[in-house]
Amino acid sequence: MQIYFISITILIIYLSLADGNQLKNAYEKCENLLLSLKTHLNELKTKATAIGESKPTSSSNDPSSCLAAYINTNGIHMIQVPGLEPFLVACDTRVAGAGWTVIQRRQDGTENFYRNWLEYRNGFGSLGGEFFIGLERLNHLTTAEPYELYIYLEDFNGDTRHAKYDNFTIDNEENSYAIASLGRYSGDAGDSFSYHKGMPFSTFDHDVSGKGCASTNVGAWWYNDCQQSNLNGQYVEGGKYEVKLSGRGICWKSWRGYDYGYKITQMMIRPKCSNSIRRQEQQQQLLREQELKNQPRSPRQTTQFVECQPGET
Repeated sequence: MQIYFISITILIIYLSLADGNQLKNAYEKCENLLLSLKTHLNELKTKATAIGESKPTSSSNDPSSCLAAYINTNGIHMIQVPGLEPFLVACDTRVAGAGWTVIQRRQDGTENFYRNWLEYRNGFGSLGGEFFIGLERLNHLTTAEPYELYIYLEDFNGDTRHAKYDNFTIDNEENSYAIASLGRYSGDAGDSFSYHKGMPFSTFDHDVSGKGCASTNVGAWWYNDCQQSNLNGQYVEGGKYEVKLSGRGICWKSWRGYDYGYKITQMMIRPKCSNSIRRQEQQQQLLREQELKNQPRSPRQTTQFVECQPGET
């Protein structure tokens, strides 16, 4: 682009000093230069579009989670879980240690979170900024192996709190991606999520309960009657908002009440152990082999999940 402007400048100077024939030649050269630049820009645009529309590349060695990737820096990585094509996720190692997959992030209000069912099903936003991973992916992730949930909150004063739940599972679409399990709470933000256990996910165009909570709270969440947390609510700059808007912001009642919206929220999940999918696959392979041999199954081999501690190998 700099070469283009330099060329145009030289041509302008040249034109101011040239006669008729020279002007004609200069005009033709200028026209050819512009045509060449236009062609080059179109080629760049085509390449950029192709890159944007291309599917992420993957391999058979893609890990099943950020924990299984064994990374110690924040970044975007490809993972693969049973039942889904490989997809990119944001991995976080700074907020609560290594191995966390970010499933939701709010940080500056640039992304609209008042969206419909299909958008929440598939996910939206930018992994480097504000986003929601998608309910379908969340279901496959949390039913493939045992997961824990970590919720990070930061207010506009720079104070931070967290809430952690040790057994997080999301049901399938037939059951509106309800919170099938949540486990025990720990942390210093207070427990404003257990109230939503067992509740289906609701958007303004998909409201199983019929209570209209998504519309009333201008968000999308696992609403009960209606909420004690609303992390997909409206982003309110400065945090504090009018009482008449109570609950509409990024609410976590047990810390700063209904009438405050947080500056940053980040929801993250991590497998309770690094190798449970591998063990599960090994068990499934053993089951298939035994079925071929008509051998009876042992109780351990009929267990869907392998219970183990974080970091166990």
